[in-house]
Amino acid sequence: PRSHGLTMVMDKGLSIREVENFLEIGSPHTDIVKLGWATSFVTPNLKEKLKIYRDAGMPVYFGGTLFEAFLVRGQFDDYRRVLDQYDLKYAEISDGSMDIP
Repeated sequence: PRSHGLTMVMDKGLSIREVENFLEIGSPHTDIVKLGWATSFVTPNLKEKLKIYRDAGMPVYFGGTLFEAFLVRGQFDDYRRVLDQYDLKYAEISDGSMDIP
């Protein structure tokens, strides 16, 4: 919603109801949502949550910790498949807990 910069909000494990409440109030001020710290892998209703964000026109991506967890195990191709499985258009590449060669 801005001509300069982006506003990212981190979803630290919000429930479906919390996502709906956040979008009702915060979506005009938010450009993209990050599902932080691999919470996506322990979210039982992840597909439903992603649908709510998508239906609101809110782009979503997995945080870099999840990327690092796959990379350190030599599973980069698996990570890309997970992104495709959930139809994610964005990904965070980070080196917060490891060095990227």
